[in-house]
Amino acid sequence: MQKQTYQYFVVTAPGLENICARELASLDIQVANIVRGGVEFEGGLHDLYLANLWLRSATRILVRLGEVVARDFPTLFQRLSRLPWGRFIKPGISCEIRAVSRGSRLNHTGRIAEVCEAAMTKSLGEKEISTGAVQKVFVRMNDDRCEVSVDSSGELLHRRGYRQARVAAPLRETLAAGCLLACDYDGTLPLLDIMTGSGTFAIEAALIALHIAPGKGRDFAFMDWPKYRPGLWQQLLVEAQREEKSTLPSPIFAVDNNPKAIEAAQINLEAIGLRESIQLSCGNMQQLQPQYPSGFLICNPPYGERLGKNASLKALYHDLGQLYGSVFTDWQGAIICPESELLKVTGLSFSPLLRFANGGIKVSLLKKS
Repeated sequence: MQKQTYQYFVVTAPGLENICARELASLDIQVANIVRGGVEFEGGLHDLYLANLWLRSATRILVRLGEVVARDFPTLFQRLSRLPWGRFIKPGISCEIRAVSRGSRLNHTGRIAEVCEAAMTKSLGEKEISTGAVQKVFVRMNDDRCEVSVDSSGELLHRRGYRQARVAAPLRETLAAGCLLACDYDGTLPLLDIMTGSGTFAIEAALIALHIAPGKGRDFAFMDWPKYRPGLWQQLLVEAQREEKSTLPSPIFAVDNNPKAIEAAQINLEAIGLRESIQLSCGNMQQLQPQYPSGFLICNPPYGERLGKNASLKALYHDLGQLYGSVFTDWQGAIICPESELLKVTGLSFSPLLRFANGGIKVSLLKKS
């Protein structure tokens, strides 16, 4: 009997597509295509569960339900009602339908969503709406083609479950992990996060170094599907647990000069069970000295556009340049910031590895040359 396969689309933050493709390849999942904002692959439920469990840089994973051609709403209704809704949606489950339209005569997204809901009801049958989980459905009209996708992830994948406390301008978990992976961080070198904030870089680094699956402690939308295989999911969890390391290969240090940030980081570290693994301290970065001959230095400093004026940050970026260039001379170093005049204040040469948006601001992951 041939295994049932589906078309999947991994949504990523624009700029992280190649990092995500590398992650899929490391899971022995063959990438079919890389486009702006995501990666396509084909596989069975095993591949889908595995990707949700292990991908660190992905936002969500969609399964392509089907594509129909329609130039009017009655035709759209008839053809959508023939799609295999019952494979992924139980009758009566609450659905949130998100519709977009580009270049189509069917441009009323509210009407598109209504027609989709009616077609789904016709296919699945009427049943009392259940409370609890909400299944997201994405409908995209492009010219006369209507593509329908079902979300398999539920909560966005950056929600690992550990961020119980936060400070100003936090870095999303998937962005932090993507940056670490782009720098080829694997835990073998000591890591120092010099502006740790709520601890995201340090925590994501520890998850990588300890080979902990980022999705192991949460639920997913696919768990409410009619064909959910709990035995397969438990098998993947057992295999993931078996691959975990008990201790860090090299130490991880997290520093911030804001006591409230350190308090938030401590709460988050405790939430994920890493309080004893990461060395957290409150202090000024200007006073830091390397405890090891080599390592990896990383930070996400203020950019100026959101937390203050550029002029007030020149001294900070000057000190960053001294730290990266003169104090931690033999350490690898990376920084996340806009490629602006502030970067020139460091006096160092950086090479861009990634370009993406953080909090609506265009930034780059820059590695010390």
